[in-house]
Parts: sequence; structure tokens; C-alpha cells
Amino acid sequence: MSWLTIILVPLAIAFFGVLLWLLRPRRRAAKAGRSPSDLKMESFLPRHYRYFPQVRRALSASDEEYLERVAPRDVAQLAHRERRAVARKFLAGLREDFSNLERLARMVAALSPVISSEQETERLILGLKFRLLYARVWLRLSTGREPVEQLEQLTSLVGRLATRMEQAMAAVSALSVPGLNSSLNA
Repeated sequence: MSWLTIILVPLAIAFFGVLLWLLRPRRRAAKAGRSPSDLKMESFLPRHYRYFPQVRRALSASDEEYLERVAPRDVAQLAHRERRAVARKFLAGLREDFSNLERLARMVAALSPVISSEQETERLILGLKFRLLYARVWLRLSTGREPVEQLEQLTSLVGRLATRMEQAMAAVSALSVPGLNSSLNA
């Protein structure tokens, strides 16, 4: 074995281990039963993705330039660290939003009388895209970079899924209302 193989194999294993850890679904602590708050619609709706304009502004290059020009070096470094921490919290919030929307999508799919394999495949691909992009953004944030464009893409994915869920819920609601009316009139 060459020295290059001895170095690259453990690095590759470590990289794939970190990637798998990032892609694993987060589970909440198991509860004895579902509380009524778990079933409220508000618990499924995305909340965090709406704050992207503020996060983008905080991570902007103009803010960085201003801090370097006006603030002392230690204050600028502290602000940079805090802005990355805010970006990490926003990233975790996007993950929570996406997980809630995925849960809602599964519930809507179970209630829907007609679900196509194309829709399910599209949902799975969207979930994979989100997880891979999430891992990329997380790694870039961990190395000190500020991936504003990728954060914007993640926010866009959450927004698209939220729009699709609204459309799907409206379609399920429209399909179920006529059936309800006909059964009441009989």
C-alpha cells in the first residue's frame, strides 16, 4: 500500500460518515401519545424561511466591508462569528420547516384519493435535493464561508414545497367537499 492510499481511505470514510450523519432524518423524542398541538396546522407550516431577507442582509459583502472599515478587528471578527452562528440557526430552521412540510405531504398523500407515482417521485427527489444542498451549506458554514446563494436555493426549495402543499390541500379539500355534501343529502 502506498502512503497516499493510507491517507485517502480514512479521509474518504470520514467524509462519507459525516455526509450520512448530515442526511439522516432528525427525530423528535418519542412521546407516549400525540398531543393536540402536534396535530395543529400551524405546527406543519413553515416559519423560518420567511426570514431569509434578513439573513441575506446580515451575510452580505457590504456589511462585511463596512465592519472591516469602521469596527476594530476583534469586533469585526466577533460579528463575523455571530453572523455565521445566525446562519447556522437559520439553516436548522429551514431543516425544521422542510421536515414539517414533508410530514404534511405524507399526511395529504394518505388523504388524497388519487396519488400518482410521479408526484411521489417528485417529492422524494425534492427531499434528496434539499438534504444534499443542506449538507453542502452546512459544510461551507463549518469551514468559515458564507454560502448566501446556496441558502437562497434552500429557502426556495422550502417555499416551493410550501406552495405545493397549499395546492395539494386545496385539491384534497375540493375533492372531499362534494362527497361530503352528497352523503349528507342522501
